[in-house]
Amino acid sequence: MPDEFDQTALLCDPFYQPVAPLGRDSKGRPIVRPGQLIWAHQVYPPKDPYIVHVQGYDLRDDSKTSYVIRKLDPQRPPGTHFPIKELELRADENYYILLGKKRPAVVVQTVSSIWLNKLYPEPYVWVAPAFSFKPRHEAEFRYRVAAMEFPHLFYLPAQVYGLSEPSVLRFEFIQPVALAGVQPLFTSDGKQSALSETAWAILLHQLVKFATGKPLDEGLEETLQAYQSLVLEEYRKGQA
Repeated sequence: MPDEFDQTALLCDPFYQPVAPLGRDSKGRPIVRPGQLIWAHQVYPPKDPYIVHVQGYDLRDDSKTSYVIRKLDPQRPPGTHFPIKELELRADENYYILLGKKRPAVVVQTVSSIWLNKLYPEPYVWVAPAFSFKPRHEAEFRYRVAAMEFPHLFYLPAQVYGLSEPSVLRFEFIQPVALAGVQPLFTSDGKQSALSETAWAILLHQLVKFATGKPLDEGLEETLQAYQSLVLEEYRKGQA
């Protein structure tokens, strides 16, 4: 279905590009690169945080330890508990309940962290999760997002080699995910989906503007401001 909000050809054409797979690492995990589209299980914090409270600890058998889900009270933070070897849970740590689902995302960066173990680095992918529009999102708001008006909302059009429906990257939810839980988004010809070089440059520009309040490139910022005016003017003409 054509994307009625998509005017990105005025900025870059194409917006997406197919790329050759990079294969897998020695552990069988997919190798991905910045700008690539992937699937991953991603989380986001609920309005009211909950924790998994250790209620009864069985020193002889960790599997018999009991837990209760409780709303976190900032005035009464949870105390320490016995370390739970089965869950790799230290005495001063807790498991928190977060909302989440498997959704598409764009890789912002990859890293093999040596914080815990220099001999066995932990591979992570820093991703910007994609959300689809819902009925509550009125047409004017969708056009404003598509016009790149909001630095923290990056518009992903529905195009070949990309996503099948218009979506939005929410920079406020950028997060690390374990590489083992990542799946590249494949095209119909067996290649993998990625942003084009120009689309990737625009994403980085918007991300820096969101993080610092200042544009990364003044020339590109002028182009985006002109693009925003054209898209919103087109919308207002349709409403007249």
